[in-house]
Amino acid sequence: MILCEYLVGVGGNNAPTIILNGNAGYIGDDLIVGRCDLITRMGRKDLIIELVDDEGVPCEWVSLVELPLTVTELLEAGMVVSVLDGLRRLGVANPIRGVELDNGVVNYAT
Repeated sequence: MILCEYLVGVGGNNAPTIILNGNAGYIGDDLIVGRCDLITRMGRKDLIIELVDDEGVPCEWVSLVELPLTVTELLEAGMVVSVLDGLRRLGVANPIRGVELDNGVVNYAT
């Protein structure tokens, strides 16, 4: 799992945009977004972005710790949030929501 530092800015549509890296980029050009999980952990919300190859096999995960409230509210409302990574723009939407239990296991909503 790649634990990324990130910035949140305002994109061209006046919606928050997550910026991972302005130069090189963490996400390989051959990977696409698979599943996204918004996990509540000790009063904060983290976003886990699963990246899959062209056959749909998960191969990397990016963790964004403690998303700002404006971003989590948009995701929970089903809106698309843009993620910029180098020259790539990804859209993240409709994450599965989960809560981390005391034993570290994530309990997902159904």
